Amino acid sequence: MDQFGELFLDFTRSATRIETLPVYSVEEEREQIEHYLAGEPLPPDRNEQWAANIRKCVADGKYMGRVHIIDHVLTPYLRFEIDWYYAVNGPAGEDIRFIYREDVPDVTYTDTWLFDDTVVVDLSYTEEGELLYINRNDHPKRVEQARRAWREFHAKSFPLARLLADMRGSELAVPAESEKRPWTRTQFARTC
Repeated sequence: MDQFGELFLDFTRSATRIETLPVYSVEEEREQIEHYLAGEPLPPDRNEQWAANIRKCVADGKYMGRVHIIDHVLTPYLRFEIDWYYAVNGPAGEDIRFIYREDVPDVTYTDTWLFDDTVVVDLSYTEEGELLYINRNDHPKRVEQARRAWREFHAKSFPLARLLADMRGSELAVPAESEKRPWTRTQFARTC
């Protein structure tokens, strides 16, 4: 994990991510998710350490971006992720994008971080979103697969601002149990 973390400090040009799951089960997030689903106010300093890293990277001319595969019905976890993380990371300079599951390109892909187009870190999860292992793979064939997947995912994806606009227009369904956490104009303004 330490070596994985160092990649976020040492990359020189780009750090890109493909996220594939509607739910990630991370023990360190449990309290935050409960806070969020209870409708408590969002802490203004949430995710600040990561956002500071994004701001520094972007100021240094580096690109950070992700494409998250989503369904037309967002899970409560995805709502949490958008409000808790993406609403902070986007304004910090990360290019946050989405792709609907039916629009996923016909390429080899997995949950992946790609650093500088040369280092692939594949993340393997259970169906419930629990991390099984992290695998760094610098083999040229795997690197090319990851590059191609990123290019094609990015080309077919759309930005966070469009997802939020779709949600405001009720074009994107939201499960009833997540209605405890209504979106406000203030949250949309901070996110865009």
